[in-house]
Amino acid sequence: MGKLLFNMLTFLILIAMGCKDGKTMEDKNSLTMTDAAVKSLKESTENYLNAWSQNDTVLLQEVSIKKMVRNVNGKIVSVNQNELFKIIQFWHRALPDFKMVEKEIVVVGDRTFVNWIGTGTNTGMFGDIPPTGKKIQTEGFSVLTFDDAGLIVHEAAFYDLLGLMTEWGYTVSPPVME
Repeated sequence: MGKLLFNMLTFLILIAMGCKDGKTMEDKNSLTMTDAAVKSLKESTENYLNAWSQNDTVLLQEVSIKKMVRNVNGKIVSVNQNELFKIIQFWHRALPDFKMVEKEIVVVGDRTFVNWIGTGTNTGMFGDIPPTGKKIQTEGFSVLTFDDAGLIVHEAAFYDLLGLMTEWGYTVSPPVME
């Protein structure tokens, strides 16, 4: 019985060691993509964030397709570059010093996963909401999908809009129950 247990344990250890390749997901990803391709997608992602920070529609046109789709918190907010330009301009009206900076960019296949920070001072109208003069700093996360030419075709962005409004001094009132 002891020899059988020893053999089974040895067999399980050998299987476990044989299945473990010791490579991280990043190592595996680099096997399928060249360093140049990874670098290119990271640069395009950085340029996309720079286009937001600089309110630069020309740069945005260079890194995305005309029919780029953008989702925010699960909702489609734009289906082409012109609609996206309007969104960027909306944010820059509310926060003229608006900046987006990446904390981390990870490339997996044809996608980049970006953890970013958005900052700015609310000195302009946020739609119908008057400026508060307060600064914001919000963290967000975006998944950018690229086509074969290295252009952005889709963004799925997630951030805390309620937290941002709270930083400006707004509060949530309980609903009126009737």
